[in-house]
Amino acid sequence: MLYIDVEVNGHKVKAFVDSGAQATIMSPSCAESCGIMRLVDKRFAGIARGVGTANILGRVHSAQIKIGSLFLPCSFTVMEGKDVDLLLGLDMLKRHQACIDLSKDKLVIQDVEVPFLGEADIPRSFEEVSEPTVEGPGGTTIGGRSGAISGPAGPATANTPTAPVAQAAATPQPPGPAQPTQVAPAPAPSAESIDQLVALGFSREEAINALNACDGNVEFAAGLLFQG
Repeated sequence: MLYIDVEVNGHKVKAFVDSGAQATIMSPSCAESCGIMRLVDKRFAGIARGVGTANILGRVHSAQIKIGSLFLPCSFTVMEGKDVDLLLGLDMLKRHQACIDLSKDKLVIQDVEVPFLGEADIPRSFEEVSEPTVEGPGGTTIGGRSGAISGPAGPATANTPTAPVAQAAATPQPPGPAQPTQVAPAPAPSAESIDQLVALGFSREEAINALNACDGNVEFAAGLLFQG
């Protein structure tokens, strides 16, 4: 994993560089430590759905982040459920034309080279720390924190007879006429989403175009508009 040292509002943070993430994300605890929770726009609160769900507390539209010797403006989505304090996503990397140079093991921004942290300096999340276990009955083990029970798999019952499966003869069917597939048009942006972007100072036309480009996602549309 690629981590770098940064500072947000004078607070040192180990940031995870992830070009596969669309948005830059900060945990609520990190936002509290950096003193920027007061800047969170709660109109962008909601639920992020993907592999599971996570609560979005809102969005910080502009805050200063120090990377190397550079002081750069950055926007954050404050969201629960992440194992990292700060994730620098593709929006931040593209905005400042950052380059991940693996040959040098550095992140290059505006000709400033920032070294990635070594393995010993990378923060370990709660899930990566091995859970203590205790011995259970029948050779099983029990997780000391989660209570999860694991153990050897039971022996296979090889002598259990199985009933033969009858295979029905497949009757060939003449091919029918091909049915044309209809693609449903993309839903129009909701009035509520448009009003949220207009309230931030953008025109109605700009709001609609940004929402169409981001499949109706208000958060990504706002980030696109703020990036110009």
